[in-house]
Amino acid sequence: MGSGLSSAMTAVVAAVLGIASPCFSRKVRDGDSRVTVAEVGAGYCAKVLASAVFVAGRRPESVVSQELGFLPFVKYEVDREGQTVTAWLSSKCKKTAVYRAGLGVALSHDGDIEALKRQARPNLIPDLQHLAAERWPMGDGATGNPRPAGIDVPKLMAAVDRMFSEPNPFWMRRTRAVLVVYDGEIIAERYADGFGPGQRLPAWSMTKSVLHALYGIAVRQGKITVRDKAPVASWSKDGDPRSAITIDMMMRMSSGLAFRELDVLPPSDLVRMLFVSPDSAAYAARLPLAHPVDTEWAYASGTSNILSRVLREAYGDEAYYALPYQELFSKVGMRDSMIEADAAGTLVCSSFMFATARDFARFGLLYMNDGVWRGERILPEGWAEYGRTVTPTSAEGEYGAHWWLPSHQERARAKARGVPLPEDTFNASGFEGQKIVVIPSRRVVIVRLGLAYFSSYPIYDHVCDVLEALPVGLRGGRVKVR
Repeated sequence: MGSGLSSAMTAVVAAVLGIASPCFSRKVRDGDSRVTVAEVGAGYCAKVLASAVFVAGRRPESVVSQELGFLPFVKYEVDREGQTVTAWLSSKCKKTAVYRAGLGVALSHDGDIEALKRQARPNLIPDLQHLAAERWPMGDGATGNPRPAGIDVPKLMAAVDRMFSEPNPFWMRRTRAVLVVYDGEIIAERYADGFGPGQRLPAWSMTKSVLHALYGIAVRQGKITVRDKAPVASWSKDGDPRSAITIDMMMRMSSGLAFRELDVLPPSDLVRMLFVSPDSAAYAARLPLAHPVDTEWAYASGTSNILSRVLREAYGDEAYYALPYQELFSKVGMRDSMIEADAAGTLVCSSFMFATARDFARFGLLYMNDGVWRGERILPEGWAEYGRTVTPTSAEGEYGAHWWLPSHQERARAKARGVPLPEDTFNASGFEGQKIVVIPSRRVVIVRLGLAYFSSYPIYDHVCDVLEALPVGLRGGRVKVR
């Protein structure tokens, strides 16, 4: 990826692995409280397992053997009637994750499971299954259009084969889904055994790019502008240098906040925010500055959750929770998508979205078409370009505004191969190798989902494989969405 994202999120796994070390019971400070590494591990296991079972509809045995396979000693209890999962690596430290209809899974930090259950919003997510019968991309029906011309099918199939290959048995990639859209048509789609088109899978940090879309909608509706100072109450005191942080700075990961994404032991801010703190936005907002604002690029998942909280305050709870479903997912046919909220009720837009491969492809198509869908402008004109405009403080040119770009190194590698990456290439990226690659000038969207939690997934090697199978010299522009 040319970035620290994969390494950063692998810190979650590494922190859990640390339980097997002499630091098993080591206490670390989280604000005014003390937590153990065992507590982090139990929280991670409970949350991952509960979301996979109650949001993604998977069997717990499958999740334990795959997502949690590096922890053969994990113990768990699934209460299907109560819709909870309790997990532990030490009998002295158990954590329970609770499913709430509409808001997904959150960890119980104070033991009050019933209070979490009362947050449920069973009528929040609209039933959009009737869309399935419509033609792609709004639904899953055949478009009736001829296959786009000029595709080298053997090369394309070989490219997909390589995405499912395992060249290094010690650093498994575990690809679960690959989908390639060209000129508006699905030209390749494959799933690993046990997975299929209807399977929700985690986005992890691809959720940040969806947050970018929600901000685009908020800008179009006049709720906010990216030049605004972030309206965080605790930053507004006289003399607080954080009061200079703008929404754009947080979008570009140049806020200067001292958010530690990479630490393993003691657990990083990322790990504690997601699996120890009940309020992800509050956790991130209380951090001081590590650098003057807008002077250094540093990937910080906490800023995404602060931005989510800003949206919540701008809209009010009812409109905030409805925003992704009424203004985005339902309009582009993303009928199996959802974003989970933390125990404080804020959508965890750094990490906790689930959707199918086809829904992720639809999202990529929206950005390929500059935010227009079926003639309706969902995002402001130029909003997609804003997302893929290089952040000046990113040394490798690898980051835009909550979207990733090919780094200088990745571009040089592709050029040396003879398949230069188009300038308008950008991607959503998440832990375990989740990718949505969008190339408007080539009319291509590529989705890859999997479980590569100990390796950085080399997406642009595979993008080059796909591009070699497609015609060159096409004009960019919108693909008609019917």
